Amino acid sequence: MLIEFLWSPEPIIFVQQLFGESWNLFFQTLSELGTATAVTVVFALTFWISGRRFAWCLVGAVLLVTVINVLIWSIFYVPRPYDPQIIVHEKLALSSFPSGHTGTATLLWGTLSAFNRIPAAVTACIVLGVMVSRLYLGVHYLGDVLSGLALGLILVVVYQRLWPVLVRWFSGRTFRFFLILSLSAPIGVFPFTSFFPEGWEVFGAAVGAGIGIPLEYWYVRYSPAKVSKRKQVLKMIIGLGVLVMLVLSFRFIISNELARNTITFCLAALWITFLAPALFTRMGLSNL
Repeated sequence: MLIEFLWSPEPIIFVQQLFGESWNLFFQTLSELGTATAVTVVFALTFWISGRRFAWCLVGAVLLVTVINVLIWSIFYVPRPYDPQIIVHEKLALSSFPSGHTGTATLLWGTLSAFNRIPAAVTACIVLGVMVSRLYLGVHYLGDVLSGLALGLILVVVYQRLWPVLVRWFSGRTFRFFLILSLSAPIGVFPFTSFFPEGWEVFGAAVGAGIGIPLEYWYVRYSPAKVSKRKQVLKMIIGLGVLVMLVLSFRFIISNELARNTITFCLAALWITFLAPALFTRMGLSNL
């Protein structure tokens, strides 16, 4: 009975009827907190404020949950919710189990809380919001979002214990190793671009980061110090302002969504990893 309820349309219908059609834009926006867009923004802020180590800690966590999700989707195919009473706001052909948005949100924001970067209450609200949004949009069953939550929580605990081991191992690698890793990342991502909805966005980000990381190491060596709040705010305004301009400008220049997202994420990653740190250093925003 419980299994039938978790994968039944009733919870979806209840949420959609509770909020009504006027909440569509709100839940579409809330759902983004578990996507590559949220990962990109959080990575940028973490890199610019705290430096590369914890920024790459977050990327590693997201890659972990993404790989596991792709494996599960490849093995278990669960059809997307269907019922005449359900309003489907997104058309997705991928397996419904587990919810990738929920798993990503749980691990991304949960890792921030596990390392004392944001309050646990904030993470709980974000994850709950993403879960409800996936039900409201009619793309997941209640069992899918709960499974995504369980997977994310398990990985938060595992990753928190795994991270010191990874730090010790990567600390012994040479720059050549990281150069090869960054340049080969797009090649490794490319075969999986069609396995999940944001595959081409991840590929674009891998290309941009693959170019930006070596350039930043050779020409910038960005290392943010504990600067004043005024400088931190100025960095955020400039950094995020350019990201928004990139998204808006390409929305009008390129009509094809797939090409637009790939190019946008490529240039965003290049800006985050190289151009912005270079500008911040030039402006004296990375030192006291």
